[in-house]
Amino acid sequence: MTDTQSASPSVAATLVTPSIKRRLATLPYEGLLVLALIVIAAFPVSGLKGATLSGVPHLLFQAYLFCVTAAYFTWFWRHGGQTLAMKTWRFRVVSTGGGELNFATALTRFICALLFYGPACVGTVLFFFPDRVNPVITMWAFLPLAATILWARHDSDRQFLHDRMAGTRLVDAKRA
Repeated sequence: MTDTQSASPSVAATLVTPSIKRRLATLPYEGLLVLALIVIAAFPVSGLKGATLSGVPHLLFQAYLFCVTAAYFTWFWRHGGQTLAMKTWRFRVVSTGGGELNFATALTRFICALLFYGPACVGTVLFFFPDRVNPVITMWAFLPLAATILWARHDSDRQFLHDRMAGTRLVDAKRA
């Protein structure tokens, strides 16, 4: 099956969605893998200038890390539908019809997921600096994540909001 083809309707109807708890349990593992990826990607750049980047070089460095992270997710989602954490927890991402993702869909899913998980990642980091940031502001960072979890609890297929927005769905790889 190619990227542009989707599975037949009967295949899409037999796809089983993993539980919300199981999908949320993968987040710390995926976060550690992404942290390792960022550390490895930052290593060559940090040797050039040290940790004193500011201004335009700092923005370019952040854009570089964004591109590395986007490449990680889109490549894995395009080649088998599973990141390393998803392989461990045995689920994968497919199109709404059950087919493989094309590049545009994988990138859309990454950007949509970033809207919900990105603020929570920032809030997690800010949580460790209570003397510099008001804890109430830190808690506001978790609202988008809470919104997508609440959405999944009431969604007919138990899909997160970013999957609905991108036209994708998570399925149980054991049963697919």
